[in-house]
Amino acid sequence: MSTAVLEHPPVVEKPEALRLIAAAPSPATSEEELSDPHPLLPVFVIGAITFMLATMLIGSVVAGLLLRNSGVMAP
Repeated sequence: MSTAVLEHPPVVEKPEALRLIAAAPSPATSEEELSDPHPLLPVFVIGAITFMLATMLIGSVVAGLLLRNSGVMAP
């Protein structure tokens, strides 16, 4: 029988102290350039679309209930 052979990992030297390099500051921009002139516009557009879809769904259910016994939907 043979004995187990241990392999030692290669020695890794520690790198020198890391130097941090500061990035150059970007040119200043005013808040007026960054701000959205109409920040709530997407909220109102999505709200209007949602309101129309909900109204159509409720309207179709109510129309189906009203037409149920009128004979329009009779076979």
